[in-house]
Amino acid sequence: MESPSAPDYLLLVNEEQAASELLTIADGHDTHVVMLLNGLSREQALIHGTPGSLHPSWIGSVIPDNHTAGKRMAAQLIKVAREGSPTEQLHGLALIGDTRTPASIARNTGMLAGFSQDQNVHIDRILEARWNTRDAEHLTAQYLKWVSRSSGQNDLIWAANDAMAEGAILALESASLTPGVDVLVAGLNWSPEGISMVKDQRMLLTDGGHFMAGAWAMVMARDHADIEEWTPRTVNFPMSAITHGNVARYGPFLENPDWEAADFAAFGLQPSQDDYGFDPMKVLAQMLDHQAAASGLLPQAPAV
Repeated sequence: MESPSAPDYLLLVNEEQAASELLTIADGHDTHVVMLLNGLSREQALIHGTPGSLHPSWIGSVIPDNHTAGKRMAAQLIKVAREGSPTEQLHGLALIGDTRTPASIARNTGMLAGFSQDQNVHIDRILEARWNTRDAEHLTAQYLKWVSRSSGQNDLIWAANDAMAEGAILALESASLTPGVDVLVAGLNWSPEGISMVKDQRMLLTDGGHFMAGAWAMVMARDHADIEEWTPRTVNFPMSAITHGNVARYGPFLENPDWEAADFAAFGLQPSQDDYGFDPMKVLAQMLDHQAAASGLLPQAPAV
């Protein structure tokens, strides 16, 4: 930003709450900031406010609803577990990524809110597996040994991303347990690996769609450049779950994505709109329509 060729736009991810200094620097240069994926922490917000309030460089934020995603994962684990054990106490493990990043904090609090809805669900351990498969496999293996020694039970595992869910699944299989049968596992990321594990029913679901914030930050930057009277804003968009019920329909678009089939420009602000309608499921629907049109099932829209 201090160079003669400073960028017009800075897409800033508040990973581990590192955004404060850059926001202040951007105010002194002709650079516009779009915050994506992670908003400010509560403490940072007290200092830096909201888009446009204290920092003229800050034009907007594009933030996925991680809290609802974490809560939905927990609720679905309970729902399916209750189909086999309607009234008994359930025991589980939660594998979190970290306790510092705003998105992770929101996901973790959603998880706690989801599990608190059933008083007969007890989360024995909340372990920080640092987002990776290896740590998650090791921690899950240690947890399973503790369960065995204490003559306890393990019914479900909530994992804050697909990589940690995969580690948990590897540990379960090493302990001669069948993921999806003996223990239910939920992950998040919409990763190709996660989709594959949902398809083979080792994983109950992979929540996600949050990575599309990158594309929608570019939509916001384009609109800011084109709209004369821009209103700074925060857009909180939904995430969704890929489950056994919809993985056959949507999974192929995430295992082998053709992003050229998605029309992200269609999400730009229209004169009749007050705000954005960002929704990752709408992108998957676009890709499904594109596939149908290419196969001759729908009329192909004319090229623009």
